[in-house]
Amino acid sequence: MRRNWFIAAVVLGILAVVIAAIAMRLSDDGPKSAEDWAGSVCTSLSDWRGSITSLADVSGEPLTADSLREKLDDADAATSDLVTELRDLGPPDLEAGDQLEEQLDESTAQLQSSFDTLKESAEEAADAPPSEFLQQLAGLASDFAALQTQISTTVSTLQDADVAEESKAELQQAFADAPSCQSLEAES
Repeated sequence: MRRNWFIAAVVLGILAVVIAAIAMRLSDDGPKSAEDWAGSVCTSLSDWRGSITSLADVSGEPLTADSLREKLDDADAATSDLVTELRDLGPPDLEAGDQLEEQLDESTAQLQSSFDTLKESAEEAADAPPSEFLQQLAGLASDFAALQTQISTTVSTLQDADVAEESKAELQQAFADAPSCQSLEAES
């Protein structure tokens, strides 16, 4: 009999820990504050910018079709991560949160589309005869620069979203205060 009480107490203890963990997890899934949301957006974009910038980094070794393909694979994985991170953010804790989430989703889709276009052109260059490889890559410079600019434009678009004045002021302050947004702006 004593043993049954002991087993029941252990089971109840484990159950209490599991319930507490689930409750804590559910409470963490609420909307992020505007500053946390803005910071997450900027952190994700900054990390992605680093991956995209590495496409143009040729320091140390000559760029070959194979090394370009490897860089494209890395950038493609980083783009998938970016899309997942930004779509999983949810809306910020603002009155216009759902509207901002939609705007972020649209901007994310545009970034992914621009990257896919650049990637397709770079893959065509990698498949070109060696005598045309570098010439075709040079032709991608403007597309690459446009993608870099689009990262900054994404933040500006979110900051200047057409939302109620109260939400707009809080959102602009959130982007101004988030350290990762300050770093991203400095990278531009």
